[in-house]
Amino acid sequence: MKKQTHLWKKITALAMTAILTCSIYGCTAKKSESTAASLDPDNPVTVTIWNYYNGDQLAFFEQLVEEFNSTVGTEKGVTVTSVSLGNVDTLADSLLESVDEKAGSEDTPTLASVYSETAYILDKEDALVSFDDYFTEDELSAYVPGFVEEGRFNEDNDLLLFPLLKSSEIFAANQTDWKAFADDTGISITSLKTKEDLTAAAERYYEWTDAQTSDIPDDGKALYGRDAIANYIYLGSYELGHELFKVEDGQVTVDMDRDTFKTLWDNYYIPYINGYFGHYANYSSEDAKTGKILALTSSSSGVTFLPATVTDANDATHDIQMYETEELSFANAKEHAVVQQGASYCLLKSTEAQQDGAALFLKWATEPERNLDFALKSGYSPVTTESNRADSITKAYDGNTASTTGQNILDALLISADGFNNDTAYATKPFYGSKDVRSLLQSALQDTADADRNTVTDSIAAGMSRKDAVAQFSTEEYFDSWFEKLCEDVNVTLKQ
Repeated sequence: MKKQTHLWKKITALAMTAILTCSIYGCTAKKSESTAASLDPDNPVTVTIWNYYNGDQLAFFEQLVEEFNSTVGTEKGVTVTSVSLGNVDTLADSLLESVDEKAGSEDTPTLASVYSETAYILDKEDALVSFDDYFTEDELSAYVPGFVEEGRFNEDNDLLLFPLLKSSEIFAANQTDWKAFADDTGISITSLKTKEDLTAAAERYYEWTDAQTSDIPDDGKALYGRDAIANYIYLGSYELGHELFKVEDGQVTVDMDRDTFKTLWDNYYIPYINGYFGHYANYSSEDAKTGKILALTSSSSGVTFLPATVTDANDATHDIQMYETEELSFANAKEHAVVQQGASYCLLKSTEAQQDGAALFLKWATEPERNLDFALKSGYSPVTTESNRADSITKAYDGNTASTTGQNILDALLISADGFNNDTAYATKPFYGSKDVRSLLQSALQDTADADRNTVTDSIAAGMSRKDAVAQFSTEEYFDSWFEKLCEDVNVTLKQ
C-alpha cells in the first residue's frame, strides 16, 4: 500500500484513541452518514474510484459522480474522481500492482470495482477496510441479501465488497431470422427449455443451413455462442448437484464430478467442434450483429450491445427483433439457479476522511430511486430490495420501448429481477487460488474447443467428412484424458 510511515503512525494513534474513547463512553464501531466527523467542507478530501465502465455506462457513472460532487460532496467536503481502466482484468492487475508498490504503478484508489477473487487477495494483504464499520445492520437490510452476502468471505465474515450494480445472464435470440428456420423445421425459439434442447436445435440448424448449399459439403452455420465459459462451468456444476468449490469457514472443498463435466462437455465442446456453436469476435453480441450466430448467452448488463440490425458478409443490412429469456438450465438439473455477477466495490485503506467520503458516496449512489435510475440507464440491475422489483422497474423505466434497444434493456432488467427474486442466485465464494482456477477452467474448455475445431475445419478442407474429422475428439477416452488433466491442473493450482 502506498503510504507514508509518519502518516500511518499518526492514523494508528488516532485509531487507538478512538478505541479507548469508545470503551469509556460505550459508543459503537458503526458509522452513519451523520457521524462522519472527519469530513470537513473547509478541508475537502479526494476519493478516487477505479471502475471498468465503458461507453454509455461510463458516461452515466460520470454524470452520477458529477451530481454527487456538486451537491452532497460540496456540502460534506468530498470530491470524487472517476477513473476507468477499460476492463476488469486490467483494473485488477493494476490494483494489485499498486497495493504491492510495484515500480511504475499508480497511486492506490480509495474505492475500486473488483470481483471477489481480487478482493480475496487484497484482504490477505491487509489492504481492505470492512464496510461493516460504515453501514449499520438496519442500513444493510435495505439491500438484496445475496448481493451483500457475496461480499462476506473471510474467516471474520467482514463485509469487504459493496454492491453498486449487479447483473445476471440472459439467453437471447434473433427471432426475425429464426423464423425461416422455425417454419421449415418446426423448432421455435420458445420450444427451447433446456441446454440439451439448444444443442439439438443447433445441430439441426447446421444441417438446415448446410443443405442450402448442396454443392459445398459441411459448410453449415453455427446457431449459438456464449460469453463467460467459466460461468457455464460453475453454474452448470452447481445446478447438476456438484458445486465445484464450496467454501465454509475459510476452507474449500473441491467436487469435480466426472459425469457432471461430461454433461458440460456434451453440451458445449461437442457442438462447438462440430460447428453447431461458434465464437468469432470478442463478444457473442458482435457475432449476432454480423449474422454469424442467431442465439447467445451474455451478461444481462451487456443487453445494450444486442443488435437491432444485422450486417452480413456482403454488407447487406436488415432490421431484427430480439427475443430474451432467462438462461436455459440442464434437463436433469437438481435446482434452477441464475448467475449473480458483476464487480462490487472494495474500500482500500487510506485516510479516515477518504474512507468516510467513500462510504458516503456509496450510500448516496445506492439510494433506491437514484440507484434505479442509474441501473435503467446502464442496463445493470439495481441493488436495493425496493428498486429491484418488476413493478418498480416498469414504473421507473422511461426508455423508448418502441425501439429494439429500449425494449431489450427493459426485458433484461425484468428477467434479472425475476431470477434474483424467485430463483437461487449463485455467486462463487473466493478462496486461495480461485482467481487462477477460474482462468484455468475457462481456458481448458474454450481453448481445447478452439484448437480441436481448427483441426476439424482443416481436415474438412483437406477432403475429410465432418463426421470423420470429429470422430477422433468425440470418444469417451478423449474426454477422460482431458478431464483427468484438468483435475491435475486444478489440484496443482490450489497447492501453489
